[in-house]
Amino acid sequence: MQTAAQGGMSLMIWIFLAFMILMIWLPARSQRKQDQERMAKVNALQKGDTVILASGIIGTVAGFKDNALEVKIAEGIKITVLKTAIVGFGSEKLIAQNEGGAK
Repeated sequence: MQTAAQGGMSLMIWIFLAFMILMIWLPARSQRKQDQERMAKVNALQKGDTVILASGIIGTVAGFKDNALEVKIAEGIKITVLKTAIVGFGSEKLIAQNEGGAK
């Protein structure tokens, strides 16, 4: 009788471990896929494209460096940012909405 209870308990432990592994692996896989998609978009950027930086700054790509971009944020003002600082991709419509909401 005791061996049957031990066998059932070990099965429950294996099921619990499998469940825990899935709970860790699935979100990590999803995040990795999103990161790959974002980096593909960053690598496909061209001069003149609108980007949104992690700081909330919206600017236009003005140039490229090894691991960084030169972003124009105002007339005559350019900053150099790492590619990892780009969190979104915008359009002229997005900039017009943000400027209209700030007034």
